Amino acid sequence: MLGVMYGCLSTAALLAAGWDCHRIKAAERCCLRRLQRGRYVVTAACTNPDHSFVAAIAEAPTTTLPQETTGLRKRTEDLRIIVRSYVDRLPPDAVFSHRSALIIHGVAIPFVDRDDVFAEAVSPRSGVRLAKMLVRRRALDHSASQIVNGIPVTSVPQTMHDIARDSTLPFAVAVLDSAVRNEIVTVDEIRTYCESHPVRTGTAKILKALDNVDARRESVAESICAMRFVEHSIPDFVPQVDVWDGNGKHLGRTDFANEDAKVIAEFDGVGKYYLDGVDPEQTFELERRREYALRNEGWTVFRIRWSDLFAADVFLRIKEAVRRRIIIDGHRRYVT
Repeated sequence: MLGVMYGCLSTAALLAAGWDCHRIKAAERCCLRRLQRGRYVVTAACTNPDHSFVAAIAEAPTTTLPQETTGLRKRTEDLRIIVRSYVDRLPPDAVFSHRSALIIHGVAIPFVDRDDVFAEAVSPRSGVRLAKMLVRRRALDHSASQIVNGIPVTSVPQTMHDIARDSTLPFAVAVLDSAVRNEIVTVDEIRTYCESHPVRTGTAKILKALDNVDARRESVAESICAMRFVEHSIPDFVPQVDVWDGNGKHLGRTDFANEDAKVIAEFDGVGKYYLDGVDPEQTFELERRREYALRNEGWTVFRIRWSDLFAADVFLRIKEAVRRRIIIDGHRRYVT
């Protein structure tokens, strides 16, 4: 949830504390970061006595300082900071929605593209695109919004409804899978809410997202991967499949498997090699032996990295492997 308290300050607040433009500019080199015109986030507790006002905020036990420096984690953190900066300045009658609502409700955001670091809200009166805020014009009834920790936000069912309607299929399904897997909401609750709140456009997208929800997927990456299978028309990949050898020995549980084609897809997340109390070299060796055992039993194993989820190459190779196993190899077995 948005319980993380980044120290967001306005130019007006800094001026009221006795600062001037020169001091603000100097602080940008050590303890402030400019978010947009007139808005800053506290980044450090510096030792410059002229910056004691900011240092006091940075050192407060309730303040969280930005930590990330690059990549997806930084973009996700930046998005959380932007949402926090808008808490006290939402447009009239607007409530946080979409990804901003996910943050407030504590639902994982699958990914943030480079150009998508902006807060989102809905308003029944008007839509507007600000520098770091997108407000969509949407009708809202009494069940569509709520107050969470003093912050106006769309309700969980409405947030799922909005995400399914306005996001890409991989993003939407990853969000819905996460919410259902973590028991924040059920598929039936989302479906019932969507049926009672019909929309003029986007119904097909909502239904397709709901039809693809599967809480057996254990991570955002697996949800995105599953939707890449859908997009590339790669059939019959089932999540969390237990595989046994010819002697009944359990070889492991795979992220995805097409049992007819004997093709396995495993998400190769580096994090699993560095779990608390686990030797990464030992874990890697066990994974290597497991993969050899699977290959010895006739399985073709594909390892998918995070970057592969946003390219076509590995999925085209998986599709070809399935085709060859089912059509070509199947034909040879029939002939012989």
